[in-house]
Amino acid sequence: MGKKKKVNKKKLISRLFLLILIIIIITFLIKIIFKPKEEENIELTLIVDNKNITSSLLDNIYIDTAQKLYMSLEDIKNIFDPNLYFEEETGKVITISGTKVGAIEVNSNVFELNSATLLLSSQVIKYDEKYYIPISDITNVYNIEVFASKDTAIVLSLYKELITVKTIKKVSLKQETGLFAKTIKKIEEGQEVIYLGEADKEGWVKVLTYDGKEGYIKQNKLSDKEYKRMNMNEDYFMPSAADANNAIKITKKTIKNDSINNFSNRKTTISKMLEDCVSKSKYTINLDLKDIEVETNKLERLILELIPRLKEIGGAVMITNNNGILSNEFLNQNSL
Repeated sequence: MGKKKKVNKKKLISRLFLLILIIIIITFLIKIIFKPKEEENIELTLIVDNKNITSSLLDNIYIDTAQKLYMSLEDIKNIFDPNLYFEEETGKVITISGTKVGAIEVNSNVFELNSATLLLSSQVIKYDEKYYIPISDITNVYNIEVFASKDTAIVLSLYKELITVKTIKKVSLKQETGLFAKTIKKIEEGQEVIYLGEADKEGWVKVLTYDGKEGYIKQNKLSDKEYKRMNMNEDYFMPSAADANNAIKITKKTIKNDSINNFSNRKTTISKMLEDCVSKSKYTINLDLKDIEVETNKLERLILELIPRLKEIGGAVMITNNNGILSNEFLNQNSL
């Protein structure tokens, strides 16, 4: 009887050991079969006005699952707005371009654009420990259009020439001119591509697809060129010294530290100036800096944010009695 119990006990231990071993093997197999795929390390490309500028970027661009392009503050500053400004005390990113002044707070999708308030579908995000702006959502500030795919973003200026052609049959986009050159991709009939110019080899055209692929297509497989846009210049009125007599003078009574110390206060101050311009039908603001006592960087921000708003109504800014308050570099950069 005792021997029988010992045999049964050994069998039980063997079965338990076998069961544990089977469980371990099954668990291991499940992990292998259902292991999530590692995220692809995709190299992203940025093309601005038909030029690949990826290598000159300070930071990586980011394209989200909705194919929206995000760029770091530093790169936006280098490419679109040298006066881009992050206001630490309010957490707002402030950008200017042409006739536009925009501001968006970090972790908010409320975008202030001139006198309007817009609701964006995206927010300023933190990526790679840096702040990134959803460029795709604020194209109206920089007068651009953005086409983004999984690995490429194309940014085109609305002020630069844009010529397109369409495929008249299914074609191969070639890496080089020649029927036996490597095919980059197939393009379906009726697809629009950006025309970059005639190739060195007769009968071929250099094109750029909207997903960022650059190559060559036989000319006889493309439609006639369509001129979508021509080169344009932004021309604005610049005041002369004689205009000071017919300008609205702004003095130290208006320009105080508490009226220009943050974006919201500067926006209010600027709005009052514009109302004055419209009511008096005078569109030149003369900033008289005599005896003014404000922080220079805040004064510069006021001027930078005032210039586009005046441009919007056909007006301009002039400075009198500067007396070294604003640097010559600042004055020259802003044509003051």
